[in-house]
Amino acid sequence: MTARISAERDSYVSGRDQYLIVDQLPFEARPQAGASADHGNYDRSRPIFVQYLNPEIRACYGKQYRARNAEKDLADALHATRLAILCTEGSLIFPASYLFEVPILPQFLEAIETLRRGGCIHYSTHIASLDSYMEHKATEYRNDLRNPYVKHARKSVIEGLLWHPRFASSAAEDIAGDWQSALQDGGVLTSALHSLAGRWSTRDGDPEVVLGDVPARLAGQAFIGRFVRDVIPVDLQPEESTTVDFFLSRSYLESYLRDLDASILTDFAFGDLSCGVGRLGALQPQVLSARKMDTTLRYIGIFDFIHLGASWADLMWLRESPDIGIVLASTFDRTQSDLLRRAVLRARKRYSTVTVTTAGEAATRIRALAEEITAAYRYSLRSQRPAINHSTIEGEST
Repeated sequence: MTARISAERDSYVSGRDQYLIVDQLPFEARPQAGASADHGNYDRSRPIFVQYLNPEIRACYGKQYRARNAEKDLADALHATRLAILCTEGSLIFPASYLFEVPILPQFLEAIETLRRGGCIHYSTHIASLDSYMEHKATEYRNDLRNPYVKHARKSVIEGLLWHPRFASSAAEDIAGDWQSALQDGGVLTSALHSLAGRWSTRDGDPEVVLGDVPARLAGQAFIGRFVRDVIPVDLQPEESTTVDFFLSRSYLESYLRDLDASILTDFAFGDLSCGVGRLGALQPQVLSARKMDTTLRYIGIFDFIHLGASWADLMWLRESPDIGIVLASTFDRTQSDLLRRAVLRARKRYSTVTVTTAGEAATRIRALAEEITAAYRYSLRSQRPAINHSTIEGEST
């Protein structure tokens, strides 16, 4: 126990000191900087939006929920959550719709009970009362044979979850606005519009007008792919359906990321699950790569511990050290890839190759890498300073 406490204290103090050193560097030399094409401003204060459970987003990547795949789906979700909790000093947030629409949610929440008790898991709605929310959503899905909101709310499931309000009225309103823009010349949906127009019957009216009226034609139904297809009088071809589905999910993600000022983890082994939201310039720093993160964990030999050996309490403790922030800032910044790899090679010389089995040992390796990254930035800072021309100075003094 004494050794564990000592390791925890040393890890925190060292991480704190490294964080202070980095913070003293000019902005262009800090790990958070880089002005990269993506992930140049990784912010650990942002919560993580748990989009990797969303049924519509998963369906875009052919990952529909099936009973026969439930065990694999749960394992993938837990893998993602182990990374997500390390990526933020805040909470993990999912929309209240998951309480009704995600079949593996009860098992998922049971598996992460420690995070629930620790106040790390929030659900979000624009309506405070879950009963009122359920009634509202039941109306949105009123014509759906699969309406998940006709059943009683899973009151036992939300025990230990915290409510995080949405300040925007709903994602549907944001999607409706994006829909109109996407149909304009050069918009995301113009190719689908032109493709549909070639098969459009004159008795169905003007295609631009009818497609522009889709938000109104939904008449309060949820703004999701299958309902949109129902109100368009022409059957969509597979490529057109894909375009529409990705657009709707991307707009949905954009709505949540902006409203909650949250990040998402994408680029998983089981699917990208970003729907292209990272291509939206302002949101690029909020789209984080799970693949890059797993690569860094493998670099320093703690991948197996993080995903197989660590308890949720271990992960909650590890994320509290500033060291992990320094490491992940470099991990997610594309301009720092070479620097990160060189720092890894130097860090490896500082610890043995013994398999990591404790959080203290994992913290030691994270700390070693954070120190090497910091040293690299300090060296970079010195190398960027202009050389002093001593002869000129002496001449001026005379």
